[in-house]
Parts: sequence; structure tokens; C-alpha cells
Amino acid sequence: MAGTKRKPTRPGAIRKPLSKSALLPMPAQSARELSLAHHLALAACRGDRANRHQINELVRSVYMAYYLQRMGFGEVPLECYEHAEAALENALAVAAKCAKWIIGEPDAPVIERLLALHDQQLSAAPMHRVVEAEKQLRQFLVGTGVSPLVRPKSD
Repeated sequence: MAGTKRKPTRPGAIRKPLSKSALLPMPAQSARELSLAHHLALAACRGDRANRHQINELVRSVYMAYYLQRMGFGEVPLECYEHAEAALENALAVAAKCAKWIIGEPDAPVIERLLALHDQQLSAAPMHRVVEAEKQLRQFLVGTGVSPLVRPKSD
């Protein structure tokens, strides 16, 4: 039958089919463990027992939620991400001045909302999407570019 084969996206490219594990969400136990780590990090940052690791865990989860949302998993207004990003940047600035790793109580609920979204994403998104989001996060973290949350300028 002519025309039934899928053509590669670029000349000479052969797309490898995804494995079953890449097409399914991450195992429930793994999703629960990640979720617990994220929520414990926020709890530590609300008190006076946090360190750089907990803030980094929150930064990672907020951006992962954003990247997964851009792929179609969840719908939270961009303002929530911007608020969370500002809160995390503020926490880093405070830590640089006085070595206290803390998220202010007014900022914690927005981060909590994004953690709840990320919990849902980890339970529903196929692993290949989670891996792609992690790849985007790594590219952002090692780069020198601006935040991925920057809105495009309107003309």
C-alpha cells in the first residue's frame, strides 16, 4: 500500500519507537517519593531548618511543573509561576545575606499550588515527557539565558 509508511521528520532520520515504560507514567511509588521530597522541602523552607538542597528541590519542581504544563499537562496561570519564581529568587537573596534558607509565609501557598499540580503531572504524564522536561530544565540551569517564564513582548 503506497503512502502508508510514515516519513522521517528530516531526511535520513529514523525515529526509534518509544518503549512501553516511556509511554506510561512513572511508577506510582516513584511519583509518591518525589512528591514527598518536594513537600518536605517546602515544609523545611517554611521553618528554620532548610538548606540549599531544599530550595533547589523547590526550584526544580516549579520549573518541571512549568515545562510539563507547556506540554499539555495541567493548567495554572503564568502569574503563579512568576510569583513562585520571585519567591524563590527572594529566598536565595536572603540566604546570600544571612544564610537563612526560608520561604516567606505569604509565598508558600503559591509554591504549594504548583507542587500539587506537579504531583498530578508525575502521576499522569508519560515518562518520555518527564524526561523531556528534565532535559529542558538542565538546559535552562546550565545556560545563561533569562527565565523561561519571561513573557513574549507584544508589538
